[in-house]
Amino acid sequence: SMGGYCTLSEIYMHLDSMHARYPNLINARQSLGSLTTQQGRQLFWVKISDHPEMDESENRILFTALHHAREPIGMQQMLFFMYYLLENYDSNPYIHQLIDTTEIFFIPCVNPDGYEYNRSTNPGGGGLWRKNRRSNAGSSFGIDLNRNYGIYQYWNSSNGGSSTSPSSDTYRGTSPFSEPETQAVMNFVNGRNLQVVQGAHTYGNYIIKPWAWQDPIPTPDDFKFNEYLDDMSKSNNY
Repeated sequence: SMGGYCTLSEIYMHLDSMHARYPNLINARQSLGSLTTQQGRQLFWVKISDHPEMDESENRILFTALHHAREPIGMQQMLFFMYYLLENYDSNPYIHQLIDTTEIFFIPCVNPDGYEYNRSTNPGGGGLWRKNRRSNAGSSFGIDLNRNYGIYQYWNSSNGGSSTSPSSDTYRGTSPFSEPETQAVMNFVNGRNLQVVQGAHTYGNYIIKPWAWQDPIPTPDDFKFNEYLDDMSKSNNY
């Protein structure tokens, strides 16, 4: 609808359709909790697994998209990926084994207010609003949700990766986790022992590893991340 991308309501229609078609592989969409956005919207998640309605003692992975409202490709590829897993479970042994041994969680839209704002201004697609719709001091709007995470020294890093100006596209907010959207994701993650989290963005042909807040400081898992990124970029040349 929006230039070829799903609207927010269509995203949720797809999740509902997936559950109706493959109830043994994907659960009915669930709210991330009682927190709602500035405009009263919920965030939703689903899980693909061979026992989607149960908590299993398996490896857990989380995929997120649409932290930034103007990046719908991240959401759209996620829906295609989910359909690919569901539709090939019975015919592809690798996918069958993956789903049988892994709990794969998806949050297709972390920023529903911002995404709906783009639909309201550009219903045919192309809306360029990025942040959420928090009303800031000084009559500006929005927090960059992707820069609202983190313990203080990361959120408050001075490397130029975020802004203290409320009018900036990279405004990080007044404090870490000041926004209900990031709080909801934090609560979801803290309630599960996740092995991998990947956020889909569309800034460029990049796969970015931690810590992006202050290069070139590596994490203790830097060698592992390099292996992942090498495998992930072999076919797409990112």
